[in-house]
Amino acid sequence: MQMPSTQSTESPALAKTLEQVFNNSRQGDPAQAERPGELLLQAGGESFDALHLMGVLGARQGKVDEAIGIIIGALRRNPGSAEAHALLTVCAWSQLKQVIETLRERITKGKSGEISPLGLLPLPETNASEQYLCARQYAEHQYGEFLSRPPLCGTELRAAQERLRIGYLSADYHEHPVSHLVAEVIERHDRGRFQVFGYSYGPDSEDPMRKRMRAAFDAFREVRSLSHEAAARQILDDRIDILVDLTGYTTDTRLEILALRPAPVQVSWLGYPGTLGHPRLADYIIGDPIVSPIAHAAHYSEALALMPHCFQPNDRQRAVGAAPQRAAAGLPAHGFIFCCFNQSYKITSAMFDLWCRLLTEVPGSVLWLLGESAAVQRNFQREAQQRGVMPERIIFAPRVDYAEHLARFQLAGLFLDTLPFNAGATASDALWAGLPLVTCTGETFAGRMAGSLLNAAGLPELITHSLREYEALALKLATDSKLLAGTKAKLARDRDTCPLFDSERITRDLERLLCRMATDHRAGSRQHIVIGADDVR
Repeated sequence: MQMPSTQSTESPALAKTLEQVFNNSRQGDPAQAERPGELLLQAGGESFDALHLMGVLGARQGKVDEAIGIIIGALRRNPGSAEAHALLTVCAWSQLKQVIETLRERITKGKSGEISPLGLLPLPETNASEQYLCARQYAEHQYGEFLSRPPLCGTELRAAQERLRIGYLSADYHEHPVSHLVAEVIERHDRGRFQVFGYSYGPDSEDPMRKRMRAAFDAFREVRSLSHEAAARQILDDRIDILVDLTGYTTDTRLEILALRPAPVQVSWLGYPGTLGHPRLADYIIGDPIVSPIAHAAHYSEALALMPHCFQPNDRQRAVGAAPQRAAAGLPAHGFIFCCFNQSYKITSAMFDLWCRLLTEVPGSVLWLLGESAAVQRNFQREAQQRGVMPERIIFAPRVDYAEHLARFQLAGLFLDTLPFNAGATASDALWAGLPLVTCTGETFAGRMAGSLLNAAGLPELITHSLREYEALALKLATDSKLLAGTKAKLARDRDTCPLFDSERITRDLERLLCRMATDHRAGSRQHIVIGADDVR
């Protein structure tokens, strides 16, 4: 989730205190942040940031009723917080309707400059057009100072016969889903044709993935401590031809760097499932014919650059160990296990209604969710009880390391996807571990991701186009053991050969896209790019 912006009306002292308190809270010890939070509230009075912070901390500490009131108060003052919206999805579904109506009205009136585009993605009823308008207004409001400056770079690429210089900019070069997805692509880049630079502004951790990412690039630049302009100038000095942003509007974003235009071609990929909203931030967004079909081009500020099979790469080096015992995972010895390890803010009231109906239809079954906090657990169990499902049938998975997380997928019978914000990296994890997934295709990029993954995994029969179809298919798979066993066998048989997990093929397809971008740029063109599966590599 994102930290709220402190760029506008707050004093520098208040902004500094806000950042300190959030950092303390995000390090896993919200109790330490409580006293500074109280001081912040006194200092901030009725400010949005102070109210928002206290709501966030309250929810994390289990003070849900108090948190709901504070969050609603904060949103009345400024409806632009992604984290506040996310908290409401797990704290107060009944409050969302009014918030969504307010958001849509502000977008329509061109007053959504403080509304995070990320916060809009999981909200029901918002559409692709509104997401585009929100992103455009937000970019202009947040980055207007940088967008108004002359671009740092010229328009020329390096000499045509030299290797293209590709830069990858990210906050997530550590144990993070983005790195889990992209690591092998970076390692497999053809060094005879490409020089590959990594630019990191995220935490400088010493975890294994961080070390792997450092080693994967030809050059790895730490730019966290640099100003936006200094970081952009580092990219400029490295003579990067194509800069690929892997973060977008997600946590710790620094799109100011893209706004300064340090590279002649700029691309949005993987980290954020939607448009950045402003053509100066990125020339292209990498998608595929399912997540971002050409027919949807009007909803993007970027030209579409379509991979032939799937927009999302995968790392074949992920080890899936032996499944733990059910009891060790907190699961009952018998009964069907429906699973959804998407973050809780993606779960809407309508999806939970549907899942509770499945639990009712499948006696002895349970629903296995991530146990992100005690407050989240209590809320889901309360909501289940209100729908006639015993609270103990909602079971929560604790946080474990990545290898254990992959292994425990094998205990579930079926993964239930969310809408309007699908699983992305989590869907790939489930499929890699051998767990089938049922999805429903939506209108937006975020709502079409799992369909793309299933298609590339050779399982298009698990893609549905309405919640009625979704529910019927999930029920059939849960009650027809032969059908489910056949689906799992097909997934296991094709895992090592299907396009979704063919890292070599994905890397070569990406390189063809990058070369087309360079060719078109030299010709003075920026148009949609569609790479066919049978094109010469």
